[in-house]
Amino acid sequence: MRLTCNINGSQYSLVVNSDKPLNQILKEHIISFAENSQCMGASCGNCIVLINGNAALSCLVPAFKLNGASILTFEGFQKTRFCHDIERAYADVGNQPCPQCYPSKTIIIESILNKVDKENQNRISGFRGDQTSSAANEQAARSRSGAGAISSEMIAREMAMSSCQCIEVSDLEKIINLAYKYRSRRRARRS
Repeated sequence: MRLTCNINGSQYSLVVNSDKPLNQILKEHIISFAENSQCMGASCGNCIVLINGNAALSCLVPAFKLNGASILTFEGFQKTRFCHDIERAYADVGNQPCPQCYPSKTIIIESILNKVDKENQNRISGFRGDQTSSAANEQAARSRSGAGAISSEMIAREMAMSSCQCIEVSDLEKIINLAYKYRSRRRARRS
């Protein structure tokens, strides 16, 4: 099958077997991924990537589900300004994942932040349709702060993709909330 997708910001058109897993495609076409991915077959979480903004185990995603997808590996994510927000949060909390799962947990955190952004945008859109503009602006400010949007259950559910237990959920919650706060401040400055 012909697979057309965006990987780390570059457009690819590949001819691959339709059931070939994404991690094998990445190993063959993205040199840095092969060096950092030590996948043990869906039991470890080492091969996590972002597919259209959502974390996924690349060893479980077949090529036929990727046509038109935007794929971001940890190597690609490290080059974005969003990675800095998470790294800053790690430093501020004084804890970070171990070297083995650092890439996968960082990608999962980005996926969680993407989900919270989408939820907040949906809330703001729905709220704006029902309220006056000043009330909508107040709701938008609350949503940008991330207040109450990130639950321990959501974090635990998303982190279940990574088998490493090197960091407590309570620290992850602090890290995610701080990263969201940093990102929201940057957006507010650009507005």
